[in-house]
Amino acid sequence: MHIPASKESSNLEPDIKIDRRSLENVDNFKYLGSIKTSDGTCTKDINTRIAMAKQGIVSLNNIWKDKSIPKPLTFKLLKTLVWPRMLYGCETWTMRKADELNIEAAEMWFFRRLLRVSWKDRRTNGNVLAEMGTITSKRKKA
Repeated sequence: MHIPASKESSNLEPDIKIDRRSLENVDNFKYLGSIKTSDGTCTKDINTRIAMAKQGIVSLNNIWKDKSIPKPLTFKLLKTLVWPRMLYGCETWTMRKADELNIEAAEMWFFRRLLRVSWKDRRTNGNVLAEMGTITSKRKKA
C-alpha cells in the first residue's frame, strides 16, 4: 500500500493506491455494524440505531400489549432486548446536543409505548418518567 505525502492543501482527498489501483473515496461506510462518516459525526449512526430499536419495539408489540405480563418484567425485557440494539457502539459516538435530544426522545417513545400512553392522553414526560420510576423501584424481596 502506498500513500503519497501531499504537498498541497490538506483538504484534498488522498489518493491511496494498493497494487497500483486507486481506492475509491466515500463519504460514509459501515464498519462492524457502525456507520463511519468522513466528517467524523455520528448522527447518521445514532439515527440508524434509534430506528433499529424502534423496529425492535414494534416487533415485540404483542408483549407490550399483553396485560398478563407484569410491568417490571416488560421493563426488564425492554432493557435486555431493545436497549442493546440501540446502544451498540455508543462508546465511540461523538455526541452533539441534537443527538442527545434524539436519544432522549427515543427513550420517552419507548417508555410511552411500554406504558401504553397515547399522545392523545396529554401526559407530560415527567409524569411518564415518574410512573417508570415506580415500576423500576418495585422489587421482590427474597
